[in-house]
Amino acid sequence: MEDTIRKYWLKPSTYNTAVGIYASLPILMVPALFIVNAPYGRFAGKLGIDWSLSGKWSWSLMEIISPIVFTTSIIFTRPTGTPFQMILCTAWIIHYINRSIIHPIRATSMAPIHILPFICSIFFNVLNGYTNGVWIGRHSNATDTQFWTGIIIWVSGFVSNIYHDNILFQLRRINNEKKETSKKYFIPHGGLFEYISCPNYFSETIEWLGFTIATHGSIPAIIFTIATAANLFPRAWRTHQWYKNQFKDIYPKNRKAVLPFLL
Repeated sequence: MEDTIRKYWLKPSTYNTAVGIYASLPILMVPALFIVNAPYGRFAGKLGIDWSLSGKWSWSLMEIISPIVFTTSIIFTRPTGTPFQMILCTAWIIHYINRSIIHPIRATSMAPIHILPFICSIFFNVLNGYTNGVWIGRHSNATDTQFWTGIIIWVSGFVSNIYHDNILFQLRRINNEKKETSKKYFIPHGGLFEYISCPNYFSETIEWLGFTIATHGSIPAIIFTIATAANLFPRAWRTHQWYKNQFKDIYPKNRKAVLPFLL
């Protein structure tokens, strides 16, 4: 049974079909997400019928799919375990352990997630973990200057992501402690929040840009970086508009949405 699954998993037509479907997602995501708010976080419950799931549990489940499928792909390809493969695999697993387990544990609360983005995220993460895992398992490029530059950029994005998440978590703790206030949201300050409304989205995009550079431009990694921006940039723009409407005259006018000084 395992051999049959592995044979189909590694079949060139299976991989090529998955890459083709995966590559089409960013094209669909950008116009859709500029029109409709993905119903989670501050936009939870904005899609008509309220088919919402528990925020923390659904977040963990949909995110942990990616490292599971990625690891399965690595195991099935039986890689030689070169430094190139080991470091990229470690980066992937570290990101998703933080995202699927540590992040929801540290969060004081997480808004419900509508079943539609939950299902879409699982579909995306299956393709994402599968294509990137198979590619890394089958390739071992040099750990040269380009590789290490990419890894340094990945680490910078990862650390920045955690740092700015910490700022948001702290604001939520303050809000929970001050039960007498009716305010649910506050203006975040510190770090890249002084320049953009969504530095966590910017940082995650930088992570996967660095990962793509480290792979020497693998097709699945390129798609992942584009898809990350296609998913997060429209949401950042909508979040930026939400902040400006929520706080009106007191929201810093020099802040952009997701790219410092640009967008």
